[in-house]
Amino acid sequence: MKWVFISRMASRLKAEASFIFVFSGVLIFVCLNPHTINPAEWILYTKYLVPIGMAVWLFFSFRLHVSLFTSTPIHWIAMNDIMPNPQTIVFCQALIVFVCFFAWQLALAGIIAGAVVINYSAGWDLFTFLFPLYLIHFLLPFLWAWMIGLSAGAVYAYHSSKKAMLLVGVFVLWIIVLFSLEYCNPSFSLWINHRWPYIDPLFSLTFQKERVLIKLAYILSSIAVYGIFRSMRRSFAGLAAGVTLVIFVTFFLQHAQSKFQLDDILLANDAKLYQQIKHQDQTKNIPLYGYWKIKEIEVNPKSTYPIKATLSLHPNERTVRFSINEQFQIDHIQGGGKRLPFQQQGNVVQVQTNGAPSMTIYYRHTFGSTFYPLTSGVTLLPFEANWYPQSMDSTLYDINSSGTLHSNVETKTCTRVNMIVGKEKYRWHGDHLPCLSVINGPYKQIQVQHTRFLVYKPFLTTTRNYMELKHQLVSIRNELCHLFPNLANTDYCTKEVKSVSIIPKSINTTNLSLYDSTVADGTYTFYVDPFLDVNGIPATKHIQELAAFFIPYRLFENEQISLFAGLYLMEKLHIPSIGYEHRLAEKASINSTAWEHYKALSMKEKENILIHLVQERGKGDR
Repeated sequence: MKWVFISRMASRLKAEASFIFVFSGVLIFVCLNPHTINPAEWILYTKYLVPIGMAVWLFFSFRLHVSLFTSTPIHWIAMNDIMPNPQTIVFCQALIVFVCFFAWQLALAGIIAGAVVINYSAGWDLFTFLFPLYLIHFLLPFLWAWMIGLSAGAVYAYHSSKKAMLLVGVFVLWIIVLFSLEYCNPSFSLWINHRWPYIDPLFSLTFQKERVLIKLAYILSSIAVYGIFRSMRRSFAGLAAGVTLVIFVTFFLQHAQSKFQLDDILLANDAKLYQQIKHQDQTKNIPLYGYWKIKEIEVNPKSTYPIKATLSLHPNERTVRFSINEQFQIDHIQGGGKRLPFQQQGNVVQVQTNGAPSMTIYYRHTFGSTFYPLTSGVTLLPFEANWYPQSMDSTLYDINSSGTLHSNVETKTCTRVNMIVGKEKYRWHGDHLPCLSVINGPYKQIQVQHTRFLVYKPFLTTTRNYMELKHQLVSIRNELCHLFPNLANTDYCTKEVKSVSIIPKSINTTNLSLYDSTVADGTYTFYVDPFLDVNGIPATKHIQELAAFFIPYRLFENEQISLFAGLYLMEKLHIPSIGYEHRLAEKASINSTAWEHYKALSMKEKENILIHLVQERGKGDR
């Protein structure tokens, strides 16, 4: 009976229902744009679709609930004692239409997520990533509009049209103010997304839980405003109280939201790091001395001191010197029950230990940089970042002739890598510290043929593609180890492919560099352009070509050998080209004539030249 009644209500609202169908069709059509380069790019369309959608759903909800409430004679039912609590009828009807609304939104989420997965030839992992994005970025604002329409409809039906119009006016003015803040101040971004041209790897896909909580707070606040209007007899008093609550909630939630809008801080830290590296003394191989051993490391981005490292010291040591990444500033060092004097210049730290048996290094809370962020939502501390004390000095950053800052320039040798993924807090203690990586953020772990893939979520693809990438990495390893016998006993040739990480690069560096990978203890890491076009060509296909150039560079640290070896591997292993070989050659200092000459050689001639170049490099190292 209830369903028949509701269907009759819906038939009276043909015009309003047509708006819903048209808008939903437009929403699906726009979000399924086949020419996007990123599977999550459609969340940026909130800038246009959310304001329009909220207006459509608010109007439909208001008209539907007014018709629903005014068509149910609860006073007549109560007077005739037909049922003891006639309000139950209205509640059940409102609940049924809400369930229909919610089911409609879930269907839209499923259609959009499923179609994107098909378009990108991806799998279930990408679907489970995209489906909640619709709920967060579209369903919640539409739910807010639905609740506003319900509240206004209830006031209109059971109180007065004047009071209902005042309530609608408060809500509409509130929404206009919020969206004005959104469009005028991108850092306010909550209901719409327009932080970067495509998808910001640090924020658009991070702090989703906080976004949900704040949006739910707005929805609950609107219910509270409705309660105030309903309980107060005088419309003016209700208006004043409602406006006061709206102002308080807006400022309070904006302050709460600013707690996880850290991009301005990180970009400022990038600029500070750039100037620091640009003006620092470029002297390399600074002697590091003193006996020390790391006994404990603690990572907690929410702490006053996000990183703490405890070192044991030799009692006869008076001074020690070690190296850490310039990005990480030391706040103070505690040892022997007192603070120890220290100097931090660039990536070298000198501490006067004064015979203390141990010391604890406390890092300053700066949230890191876009190269290596250190926040509660995004933590990227790979071992190659040298984020904890090192006994050997290395050049991690470099500014080239065009003024571009490169990271990950030199990497240390590791025989044992321990990668901690998905933990906001982590503590290690022991006697033998491995090369330690701590990573948390918008990443998905996938196990494929005894290999762990850690993938930036917008780059998720099918299991078959991960298998192909692993096969190609193994083929590259086998070919290089066969071609260069001096590599046979190295870590690279003796270790299986344990893990492969695909991580977006900082937006403040070039989108392609020979430094964009590391290989150690069977752990492969590839840093790729965050705006990589993965529509049609999955990220794994890009990495197959990039690996042919990146891996030889890490093995020999020679630009010419890397480019020649990459070209040789692509031809020998039949790796399809996406165009990276030309882009890398254009960026390189290698002579274009020599490059074209090498390309024209036969496979055997290419092989002989490669062997000769590696042998010559070996003589130079001796």
